[in-house]
Amino acid sequence: MADYTPIQNSELRHTYPYGKTDIEVPFGLVKEMKAIIDDVFKDYPECRRVIVAVEQGNLDEIATCEEGGLRYAIDVQTRDGRELSLMVHEPNWVMDEPSEIEDLELS
Repeated sequence: MADYTPIQNSELRHTYPYGKTDIEVPFGLVKEMKAIIDDVFKDYPECRRVIVAVEQGNLDEIATCEEGGLRYAIDVQTRDGRELSLMVHEPNWVMDEPSEIEDLELS
């Protein structure tokens, strides 16, 4: 099993309005993060968001995440006071969903 944590078991669950299928993966080398993210989406096809937390303001770590296909989402503070930037990767089926209120199917 790959190295990832369902968000319900992560300290990040207290920092943002997470989705029940969000999964946290550790920061690492680009190749490692890509492999873990691929494993998450293979093992959990219902996963809507993979989260990697990096030290807030650490531009090298943020750039590494971006190279690994993640994008910046938000800065948060954990209950123990650590300040983190959350980087996210969402599968194509999530990215293809409409985001404008006028385009949402409200049935």
